[in-house]
Amino acid sequence: MPIRDFLLSLIRLTRTIQTWQSALLSLDAARREKLAAYAEEIAATFARAAQAFTILERTPSDLRARGDAVRELGRISGYLDDLVRVLESVLDGRKLAGFRRRLAGLAAPSPTSLGPSQRSHPRLDALIDAEGYFRALADGLRT
Repeated sequence: MPIRDFLLSLIRLTRTIQTWQSALLSLDAARREKLAAYAEEIAATFARAAQAFTILERTPSDLRARGDAVRELGRISGYLDDLVRVLESVLDGRKLAGFRRRLAGLAAPSPTSLGPSQRSHPRLDALIDAEGYFRALADGLRT
């Protein structure tokens, strides 16, 4: 899957998660805080990925930035899997099935999709948007 498609799919998922914020507010305060901290960690991962892609924009041959980008995208995929397990106890079956369906449509981009031919600003915008959605989710869970 091209990196841009992967990131746009992530944006759709993060928007969906944010719309479920009211369902997540039914959790007790301790679980909400734990989920908020988790959302902040996901947001930080998006920020690190954006930083790696910024370096790749300037220096496409930077192997360290390329490795960082792949690593951070892998972490994001792992976080989303963990999030499904948390949501299983909170969301009704229909919402959870929709989330799983969207998640199944994501395939982690291959390292070759991070090459110079794939360089474009929409990937940075998508990462920054996703970071913002997760930070907003964390803030909302704490209010």
